[in-house]
Amino acid sequence: MISKQPQVSDGQCRLHNVQFYNLLPRAIVCSAVSSCHTKLAIARDDGTIEIWNLSQAPFMEKTVPGGDGVSIEGLAWAGSGRLFSVSLAGTLLEWDLTPGEKPRVKQTMLVTGSAAWCIDVSRDERLLAVGTEGGYINVYRIENEELAYERILDKQEGRIMCCRFDWTGDFLVTGSADAVRVWDVRKGHAVHKMTTGRVDSKHETTVWAVHVLKDFTVVSVDSRGRMMFFDGHLGTVLETLLVSKADLLALALDADENFLYVTGVEPIVRVYQRLTRQAGTPTSYIRLTARRMHTHDIKTLATFGRNNLVSGGLDGTLVVSSAPPLRVDKFLPLLPSPAAIVATESRTVLLRYVNYLEVWTLARQAGEPSGAGGNKMLQIRSKNDEHILCAAISPNGRWIVYSTESTVRLLRYDHNPTDPAKSRLQRMRNTPEQFGVSCRVDFMHDSNGFFLYASNGTINFFACSTGDEFFDHKQSIEGSRWLSEVIHLSAVSLCGSYLVCADVASAIVVFERSANVVSQGKWKRSISLPRYRLPPTALAIQPGRTRLAVAFADHKLFLYDFDQFQFVFSTYLRLAGPDCGSPNHPIAAIVFDPRNESALVLQNESHILTVRFGEAAGDDSSSTADTAVGAKRRKVPAKDTAAGEGSQSKYTLKAVRKGARLVSIAWLGQDELVAIEANALSMVEHLPPAFRKKAFGKA
Repeated sequence: MISKQPQVSDGQCRLHNVQFYNLLPRAIVCSAVSSCHTKLAIARDDGTIEIWNLSQAPFMEKTVPGGDGVSIEGLAWAGSGRLFSVSLAGTLLEWDLTPGEKPRVKQTMLVTGSAAWCIDVSRDERLLAVGTEGGYINVYRIENEELAYERILDKQEGRIMCCRFDWTGDFLVTGSADAVRVWDVRKGHAVHKMTTGRVDSKHETTVWAVHVLKDFTVVSVDSRGRMMFFDGHLGTVLETLLVSKADLLALALDADENFLYVTGVEPIVRVYQRLTRQAGTPTSYIRLTARRMHTHDIKTLATFGRNNLVSGGLDGTLVVSSAPPLRVDKFLPLLPSPAAIVATESRTVLLRYVNYLEVWTLARQAGEPSGAGGNKMLQIRSKNDEHILCAAISPNGRWIVYSTESTVRLLRYDHNPTDPAKSRLQRMRNTPEQFGVSCRVDFMHDSNGFFLYASNGTINFFACSTGDEFFDHKQSIEGSRWLSEVIHLSAVSLCGSYLVCADVASAIVVFERSANVVSQGKWKRSISLPRYRLPPTALAIQPGRTRLAVAFADHKLFLYDFDQFQFVFSTYLRLAGPDCGSPNHPIAAIVFDPRNESALVLQNESHILTVRFGEAAGDDSSSTADTAVGAKRRKVPAKDTAAGEGSQSKYTLKAVRKGARLVSIAWLGQDELVAIEANALSMVEHLPPAFRKKAFGKA
């Protein structure tokens, strides 16, 4: 549905509240944190792998699209850049995350024992182990940039559900049906087999997760809802705790082994704290507290930093929590930005899903002939249901571009408003060879051209015209000369003379279109902005001005005039949720208010915020002149606190509105703002029933 506010006074705007974005939940299957604790990899049930940056406010940095029948059952990092995964297809994959290239498979190895269920890398990062359906443990040696086969350990009965190296890397602990085993990796034999017991003699107990402490105490969780402690040296049971009445699926420990986290089908994360004992006595934990942060089964847990916990499960929500004090930040299972694009002239919105696109209408302006908003005009499904990498619609609504991993298509749409049945959708054929697979696309504001961003850094500019169906390649820009990573942010100026691109390596480049007749309007690099120590999360060009607004992962925000080569405004936003933003979520979008050149509209989590700076801030402004305080709080080097001579730092930050599941914002016309939200019902109605237990004798 779309709601539209009536005409309002100066300084306010009408709001289009789009709530028909029916995203489906995509469950999180497994996760892994890199050894440097700055990268998080998560796998979803559709085979998609997401790489998150944890350096400050977490944000999605890269994605590896999945596909029909693709499954990822385990993830593991070697160092900070080598990522491995295993699947039910019985393959071990290493992913190439080389800067400047999109993530791709670097090497593939078939494992012995059919489907692979688990993977782990030793702490010294010299060995990698994979457990399989057939009961085989495949061990590989990690040498330089290669992965070499080492050996296969003795075959065991039943499949291996989990595995974990000890701190030395000489022993491996595995969990399977009714047993936890300790293996000598060098000899290839099991030295201990510890049985778990059964609740019912006819139903086996499945060990879902294991962990090994520094003193070789083995911790396991199983399908009985019990957590068990074993002595890894002697192979004896130390303690058994009844934690839940349902399966326990995940287990995690902090770096100091002071806190133990356990969860499963019952969506509660239970926290246990280590008791202080004398040297030589077994490690023991006591229940401390419980956190209810999910609605359905929690399948994976991981820790990073100081008492930070990452959890994910069937509801698809990525939760980052820590205590004390208790802090819970939820990241919804949204698609990589931009997932929704507003066509300003045609007053339509393009919504991107995993394997199809939808085009919907928005309500008409006041004073125009009434038109019903919220009508679906188009639904375009990708060929062979491939995952869509990027998509865009021209401002006039006539052109639609989308790309998958194998194809890219340009569609022309002729809409007949009086008789929608006579509307025509036509695919443009005979495309030039430069029209290739891309990771991002941007249209010019006059709808007469668009940019395709290839994964190798090349930016291809195409011209198109609706009148004579003209479509031609005009120029290829070698962006890799200045951008070392894949372009993940971009913006085109309203005048069509400037293009700004940014990557996750903090490179921000401004390209300018020459007005010289001899050069035929070719694009060339104009300026590269100074690199900041953190990657940008949002950027925008001010309409009618040569000003660029950029927000970074630590909430640093600046406005830079790339024609005058100077900073206009710079500050660290002091977000103090829940009333005025979330300090642990990045700035996801920036929109300029065309009525006030000193005002910005920001998207932070589900908050819509306004920032007024300079003279427009007024006397009640929050001053960041004391940037040393902000730098101390964020551990920012002194050289990063200064934005440049002449820049202003006073601002007023106000919360305009908070939505439930805000996806994106966009400005429409002179006094209209579009807020696109994910439909709350669609994200829960397709989930299976949540775990329920009787309380006080009632269901």
